[in-house]
Amino acid sequence: MGRVSCGEKSEPHGFHEGARVWLKEDDQYLPSTVSTCSGGVVVMVTDYGQVYSYKQSSLSRQKVQPMHPSSVEGVEDMATLEDLHDGAIMHNLHLRYQHRKIYVRTHLLASP
Repeated sequence: MGRVSCGEKSEPHGFHEGARVWLKEDDQYLPSTVSTCSGGVVVMVTDYGQVYSYKQSSLSRQKVQPMHPSSVEGVEDMATLEDLHDGAIMHNLHLRYQHRKIYVRTHLLASP
């Protein structure tokens, strides 16, 4: 089980202030931002305004994961999401709604 560390943007297994992450709480993935990461304490704020504070030593990769850029920016085709879980799908739908891209295209598939 990998541990989470506070570090620079270039550090592969660390988080920095302002990093976008998925925080797993009560079996839900919450889109969050690392607010502070110092003194052995990591504070994250969810997109819903909830604030969570953890001792850095207690955080694992199962609890907090980096958010892939496709989830940060949102995608038109949900099949291209790199983070594929309920939280990422709902977050992408929310981003689409905010950008007034709420419609989807459907295509009929013809069998030979």
